[in-house]
Amino acid sequence: MNDDYQKIIVNKPWGYEYLMYQNDMVGIWYLHINHRAKTSLHCHPRKKTGLILLSGEATLSFLNDSVNLKSPSKLMIREGLFHSTEAVSPEGVAVIEVETPREKDNLVRLEDAYGRKEKPYEGAEAIVPLKEDCIQLSPPKKGEKRHYSLHKWTLSVEQIEEVSYLRNRDPAEIIVVLEGGLVSRTGEPIVAPGDVVSMSTLNRLAETFSAPQGISLLIIGRGEGGRDRIKEARHRERKERGSPEVRHLTVSPKQFRRRVGLA
Repeated sequence: MNDDYQKIIVNKPWGYEYLMYQNDMVGIWYLHINHRAKTSLHCHPRKKTGLILLSGEATLSFLNDSVNLKSPSKLMIREGLFHSTEAVSPEGVAVIEVETPREKDNLVRLEDAYGRKEKPYEGAEAIVPLKEDCIQLSPPKKGEKRHYSLHKWTLSVEQIEEVSYLRNRDPAEIIVVLEGGLVSRTGEPIVAPGDVVSMSTLNRLAETFSAPQGISLLIIGRGEGGRDRIKEARHRERKERGSPEVRHLTVSPKQFRRRVGLA
């Protein structure tokens, strides 16, 4: 298949997907799943996957059970865990998928409603050119913040040297680590590229662990309505110590966090 995923949309029997961002380790995809359509029951043997439900309601199924999710929800799926996502909402659902490492062909399908069982990732017949309204994220630069609007969310991409700058931000915002991360004193990775966590989790971990190489983040929060709530806090923070900014909101279902071990 075409290696330049940044210029295409991949049509699926359940909807479509396109690449929003990539670096050497992480690929971030936007998925639209149509009403009552679902992805195959599949796994990725060599990569972890983060899922962020941006809109609607979905059912996430495993080999022996399932969980219902409402936007906004986030979760991590370990390597080799079979899973399938079905859209419950009449308008379908929007999902951000984070894959680490960036291996799109690392896919094993166990069951599929569209006859793709044990077949590889879609080929050239499923490719169409990328549309102008598709959002692609630019890599963050030191001290720079880039903002994008997607559905009712604001996506902020930024590079941070001091994790303490995040301390006063909205604890419910969703964080995707793009580069860098938190490590222990012995150099063990605690939060690494491709991990999806809440701002509150990242800040709690940052009380003990450091980011010696800095950290690049995708931060997902509420759009215009949510931004007003934190504008004053950001202004005070900048005034006191010149810190950067951020955005908002999400909570994972408790039963799902226990199942997949998500912080």
